[in-house]
Amino acid sequence: MKSLMDIHSIVQEELRKRYMLEPVKLKHPFPERPIRALGFMNINGEVFSTDRLLRVVFIRPDLPVYFSVRSMFIRPRVELDLPVFAGEIMRTGKKRMVLVDIHRTGKTHHDDSALFGEMLKVQERYPELIKYTKRRQDAIQEVFSKAACQVVIPEELEDQAVCLWKEYLNLFCDVVDHARPVAGEELKKTQEVFEDYLKTLVDHDPGVGIWKVLFGAKGGVERSMDMHFGR
Repeated sequence: MKSLMDIHSIVQEELRKRYMLEPVKLKHPFPERPIRALGFMNINGEVFSTDRLLRVVFIRPDLPVYFSVRSMFIRPRVELDLPVFAGEIMRTGKKRMVLVDIHRTGKTHHDDSALFGEMLKVQERYPELIKYTKRRQDAIQEVFSKAACQVVIPEELEDQAVCLWKEYLNLFCDVVDHARPVAGEELKKTQEVFEDYLKTLVDHDPGVGIWKVLFGAKGGVERSMDMHFGR
């Protein structure tokens, strides 16, 4: 049985089949133990880049015994004008919350219906998993695609979740590998939309909110922007 909590090593193995992952030097290197968490939380992870991927981010916050998170974010270089790959797993006791998606960074004129269709075809191969769908009810839900997989599952479905995650990842990598850079006005529009997306994340994303709680408003935003976008 494949463990969801090993998803980072599983994904890194898949990515290394296609790309040379180069480690990124962060302003605040891992591991970190936030003072505000009184030493109970340990945050570890890795951040990479490639010739086509601006950021490949793996974050592992852990609290003793009852709570673990595996967070992942892959951002293609802006000039490729592509969606991002995002995923998160939260384990609390016997429950596993799984979110994995490929979505645009903000409002877009792009027609991604073909990609979403392929993602939904993947979901159809895992009906037992998808019946546990549970969507968020806050503002960040608007960022996710209509084909996002959002489930809360029992331990026995971990293997299926890992398999779906890998299928989404390989769909995403295929899109990245075939993309051509944009330039001129098209690149300018892409950059403007991206700036709006960053503001949405800072204001509404729960992940950024957690960083603010742990490291303060300035330190939290600085860490998040550096890790995910090289800002």
